[in-house]
Amino acid sequence: MRLNINTVETKAMATNQNTPTSQMPETPAKAPKSNSPFVQFLGSMNLAVTLLMMLAIASIIGTILKQNENFQDYIIKFGPFWTQVFDSLGLFHVYGAAWFVLVLLFLLVSTATCVTRNTPTFWQDIKKFGETLSINAYKHQPHHTSLPGESFDAQGVKSLLESQGYKTKIHTREDGITVAGMKGRWNRLGYFFTHISIIIICLGGLLDSNLLLKYRELTGDLAPETRVVGLDKIPQQSWLGPENFSFRGSVNIPEGRKSDVLFLPYERGFLVQKLPFEITVKDFRIEHYDTGMPKSFESDIILKAPDLEAPIETTIAVNHPLYYKNYAIYQSSFGDGGSLLNLQVHPLMSPTENPLTLDTAVDRIEPLNTPVGKFKLELNDFKMFNIVPTTEEEQAETGKKVHNNGPTIIFKVRDEKGKAWEYENYMSPNLQDGRWFFMTGMRNTPAEPFRYLFIPADVKKTKARFFKFLALMNNSNEMVSVFKQALPQEAGVDDKTYELQLRLMQQLTTLFRQRGFNGINDFIEKTVPKEEQQKVSEFYFAQASMALQTLYVDILAKEYNKTEETVEVNEFDQKWFEDAITAISGLPNYGPPMYVEMKSFKQIQSTGLQITKSPGKDVVYFGSTLLIIGVFFLFYVRQKRVWIAFSSITKEVTLAAKDTKDLPETAVEFQNLVELYQTQFSPKTNHSGSAS
Repeated sequence: MRLNINTVETKAMATNQNTPTSQMPETPAKAPKSNSPFVQFLGSMNLAVTLLMMLAIASIIGTILKQNENFQDYIIKFGPFWTQVFDSLGLFHVYGAAWFVLVLLFLLVSTATCVTRNTPTFWQDIKKFGETLSINAYKHQPHHTSLPGESFDAQGVKSLLESQGYKTKIHTREDGITVAGMKGRWNRLGYFFTHISIIIICLGGLLDSNLLLKYRELTGDLAPETRVVGLDKIPQQSWLGPENFSFRGSVNIPEGRKSDVLFLPYERGFLVQKLPFEITVKDFRIEHYDTGMPKSFESDIILKAPDLEAPIETTIAVNHPLYYKNYAIYQSSFGDGGSLLNLQVHPLMSPTENPLTLDTAVDRIEPLNTPVGKFKLELNDFKMFNIVPTTEEEQAETGKKVHNNGPTIIFKVRDEKGKAWEYENYMSPNLQDGRWFFMTGMRNTPAEPFRYLFIPADVKKTKARFFKFLALMNNSNEMVSVFKQALPQEAGVDDKTYELQLRLMQQLTTLFRQRGFNGINDFIEKTVPKEEQQKVSEFYFAQASMALQTLYVDILAKEYNKTEETVEVNEFDQKWFEDAITAISGLPNYGPPMYVEMKSFKQIQSTGLQITKSPGKDVVYFGSTLLIIGVFFLFYVRQKRVWIAFSSITKEVTLAAKDTKDLPETAVEFQNLVELYQTQFSPKTNHSGSAS
């Protein structure tokens, strides 16, 4: 026999006024509601969803936009206007921004308010079987049916429900008896766990936030350092001690050096965090791919602390940090650790070859007093490898897609007014179109790409010939002497005309040296009538070309130890002259008239360590675990309730059921329960079910 059982939506239960008090439907207890609109707003779902959306958007921004970079790098990337806008919104340090911390606080308070208001309801729902509801109330449940019955075996029904996994409770009424069953009562814990987990995660986030630093900054007890100065010159307001219980900072330690501080990016500057231990870097190793990209790097470090009987000696690598107490020490980067450099500074306007020799190191600043003013040489970086793609011809010849251009130094030359020019100079010559050049790049601002000047290498692959040629062009007296020796006065040319010719060649050479060929053009436009400029220009450029070639032949004669008449200019020398003229014509745009040459070096590498102290991390992990448990309860634990009630008045048995998830199988399970009850307790007669 199959019963006709329908599933309907739960309706509000209406009872007749004549219904006895014992039969009135039992309404679940409600959480006490505050009359304060503000408290109701704090515990509202709309506020919680809004705050969660704000946190989600902030997390997306923090993932896409690189955080806590140098402020100047942001200016280069976004420009001054948008950098100012993004900085005012706190997008460069989202997780430490005041509005982000405020959102966390509001979400914590909102969720706590919600839990406080609804926990009593959930707890009562867990304990309540609903056995005191009236027969009429059972008939308004989503699943119900009625069967005739002259008698009712309460203990047998109780055993039946318990065999199906239900917890049971028997309630005797004036008009009958009810056996209530409940399964999956802990489903309600899912709501409790998920809400509590959000509170715990917010607490963990606040523990790892800079809320305390913000407070100290507002009270004037903390101020970030924005200057590039030594540790001994950083004021006490920029130092942090053990009271800072959460931080993430970095420090670069050269090989053979040690440190007990690290630097925390904060606002537009940094703070210095004092560590309760000392780290010494014994050795740093790095491996490269054929392309020059880093393959792996690791550091051998020694950690010393007062509470350690013996120092900790270990090797850290990427994804293999050292954990000490509640600190984590990560291998994050690498760089130059103050490589020793032997430099020669060539004055480009000097009439003699007298380079200044400097024994210095990366990260040092060297004063330079020159005839054209006082400058500072700021040595910023040294690179051992500079991997670039090969040309098609080189790839066909060598079979390699990349090659190493060799060591470089990156430095700035700054004048007394603070204006700086940045340079990238290569130590070794590089092959370009079959000829060897020394490359030097210059730019006026970090936002610009380097503009390269190619200095041709001589037969010995040095710059000696170039600087001799340049010094001769700067020496007016020596220049005129060379002209007189190479171009003697011809018969029929008077002394005045000869002197004028020599002086013109000297002036044109000086103009070219100072401003390139544009200097000669500008001179012609300013001093020669327009109708004669074409004719004069041809003559002047012919004279300038003859003067430059004459000076160059004199350089070759001295280099080859020959006379000017016996010097043979081969193809290499001819191309070298053309390349040198091109390089010299670019010197007026090269910045201050000096060239820094790296003669030798001793590389010293440094390891970049990131050190974190994150007490909120474990709190967040615990909250996340609780969230997973709560979600499991919500999705996989179904709270099922069944009631089998007998009415001594109508001699009728009512079966009803309700499920927190009204799934298709819920109706099937209820039907199976009815059939099981009918099999064990109902007479073998036809019955009809009712549904409303």
